[in-house]
Amino acid sequence: MPEVAELSPTVTLASDASHPAVALTGVSKRFGDVVAVNKVELEIKQNEFFSILGSSGCGKTTLLRMIAGFERPSTGDIYLDGQLVTGRSVRQRNLNLVFQSYALFPHLDVYNNVAFELKVRGGRRQEVDERVKETLHLVQLDGYERRKPAQLSGGQRQRVALARALIGQPAVLLLDEPLGALDQKLRKDMQIELKRLQREVGITFIYVTHDQEEALTMSDRIAVMRAGNLLQVDSPRRLYEAPNDTYVAGFVGQSNFLRGIVEEHAADGTIVGVDGIGCIRAELNRDAEVGAEVTVSFRPERARLGAAPNGDNEASGTLREVVFVGNDTQYLVQLAGGAMVQCRRQNDGAELDQGVGDQVRMTWSRAATVVLPS
Repeated sequence: MPEVAELSPTVTLASDASHPAVALTGVSKRFGDVVAVNKVELEIKQNEFFSILGSSGCGKTTLLRMIAGFERPSTGDIYLDGQLVTGRSVRQRNLNLVFQSYALFPHLDVYNNVAFELKVRGGRRQEVDERVKETLHLVQLDGYERRKPAQLSGGQRQRVALARALIGQPAVLLLDEPLGALDQKLRKDMQIELKRLQREVGITFIYVTHDQEEALTMSDRIAVMRAGNLLQVDSPRRLYEAPNDTYVAGFVGQSNFLRGIVEEHAADGTIVGVDGIGCIRAELNRDAEVGAEVTVSFRPERARLGAAPNGDNEASGTLREVVFVGNDTQYLVQLAGGAMVQCRRQNDGAELDQGVGDQVRMTWSRAATVVLPS
């Protein structure tokens, strides 16, 4: 007679807070001569919503597949809750996955899709019923038990996939671009729902995406990947306000870039000389040596056309384009030195007097300006 699994009454699974939920030490993955993931060192905290962000082919999905156990690292080790799992199968790891395709059983109704794992484990019927009811309530699908996947909307199918992944009480939930098949409005709604759900169940979510807005909206921390390497791991605000290189600054949101030479480190910041503009004041960065070629970056929404009270920096140029995008209007300005930069202004009902071809003055603050290695 098969052993009957005991099912605890809650969705939340406690983990050992003294260990990271996931730790990777020197993890690399090669496919022939191609290095998909290169010597990754990473710790993901307990109960953290952690996103891996990057463009297609950067290695983010390969990294997720190694954490899941679908791929074995070429070098390095993976730990879950302090336990070495590098050689363990998917079933031997206390985690679950949600894919973009949902992977629901089309011939089963919502109840049986969600209950599938517990039934395979031999759960008692009453306990399975209680757990399914509890989990469907968690994802706000009360009353949908007898519907088939074909009778559900895309957002509802995504919730079923989440319920099925959560009902087994994993310590870590892996999500591989799960909102990619949804329309823009539904994606925004589901972003908020996913964050609510993660806080409510209190487990670690590791979310893979190429969408910067998704990562910024939901994450406690974000890792930016490029060509198999982790470039920066930080909070959304730090990643946006203090990127550590030009790729991160350009990939996470929009940025303006100006190339120049470090002239000095003053008490209130670093001064960079830019051809055609003059001196630009930026946040202090003593890692940039005097005389070194650097890139100065500032966000379009932090710039203003015309005089501004925070105008530590100023540049003249020609207005080349005006683009209305609903909440904002974007202005493309060609500066005296030839560089093209953007200014983004929130639409408040007032319109600027300048038009395309007019000479304008752009200002932005020292606090909004960062110095990056070229």
